[in-house]
Order: sequence, then structure tokens, then C-alpha cells
Amino acid sequence: MTITNDTQQLLVNNHQIRPTEPLESRAIGRLWGKYVPSSELIYQGQLITADGVMLETNLAKRASKLVQQSQLDLSLDYLWTVYPRTPFKDSPTLLRVTLINVRNEKEYTDSVKSELQLVADNFSVQGLVVYQDLAQGIVEVKIHQKPQRDFEPPKDFQLRLIGFLPSNSIKEFWNFNVRRVGTSLVIQSGECIKLQEREQSPTSDISTNTPEYTTELTES
Repeated sequence: MTITNDTQQLLVNNHQIRPTEPLESRAIGRLWGKYVPSSELIYQGQLITADGVMLETNLAKRASKLVQQSQLDLSLDYLWTVYPRTPFKDSPTLLRVTLINVRNEKEYTDSVKSELQLVADNFSVQGLVVYQDLAQGIVEVKIHQKPQRDFEPPKDFQLRLIGFLPSNSIKEFWNFNVRRVGTSLVIQSGECIKLQEREQSPTSDISTNTPEYTTELTES
């Protein structure tokens, strides 16, 4: 089962970040913008995108090291690889990001900048659909985050997307191509990869039930 939304294709997405495994749970993308650290902490601040959107931002270890060692000219815009988050308590479409890496070209010519900007604002999201609002076009996807250490529990989180899926898509594992529009993550296309086993009612008659498909979610 696949979906497409041609009316929301703002650019040709020839440079999508794609999952490395069929059932890899992930949420990652690229943004073009200028990082402005806060006055208190250099690893926290804002990313100002080319269209003037200001996103609350923090730096992961690698990006923080580049900034703290002054290897980047923070007066310039760069192409950042980011992890997106959508904190529901503030706004249904508010977006914040963690900057994990940056393209720092030796020669920052206008042609190089133009090429990098074409790659920006595309996201790869793959996970389990746990909620959908068919009236407002809201989809929430559960992302399974593998712990960094063996003794730590998994850190799952939910990402809110804007778009429409077929009805009854809850508990289906989907692969989405997503694009940032303002502070929203808008579904461009998607493919249902697998269904998760649905819970069976304790009072149901097993012999009369239609068999359900099952899936095992592979850790990213």
C-alpha cells in the first residue's frame, strides 16, 4: 500500500535519506540554515532556515565539537543533518531539531550553496503509526530509538506528521518521505511495509477470527 501527494511536492526529492534496513525505525533529515547559539550555552540555540523559520535547536556531540573548536564560521548558512522532534505539549506542529553533523565545504561558492540547498528540508521517517486524525490530517509515528548502552532501556518517542493515510492505518509500519514546510513535517509519499500483530480480545473465538499479519520491528 502506497500513498503520494503531488500537490505537496515542493521540490524534486532526488536526494532523500533512505533507510539502510527494511524495518529500520528512524527519523532523520537535512536542513539548510544558520546556527545561532544562546548566550548561556554554545550547544543550545536556534537554527534560522532560509525561509526565516527559527527552530529551537541543540547540538549533538559531533556538531558541538565542530562549533566549540571554531571549525565553523557561524555567520554562514550550512547544510545540517538533523534529528527532528515534535513536542506536542506546546503546539501540534512545532518542530525542534538536534544537529548531528554538517557539510563544511572547502570552497563555499554560490554553485555549491545552491546544490546543497536543493537537498535541504527532506526527511526520512520510518516507524509504527500509532494515531491518525482523518479530519485534520495528523499522523503520529512511534520511533524506536536504540539505547546507546546495553544497560539502558529503549527510548521510544512519537513524531507528528501532517498528511492523510488510508483509514485504519494504526499499527501499520510505514516508510515516509517527508518535507519541512514552516514548522510542520508534511508527508510527501509513503509505503506501508508491514502490519503489527493486533491484540486479540480474551473473549473472542480463535477459530472464527481472520488471521492477522505479524511483524518484528528491527532496532535501528
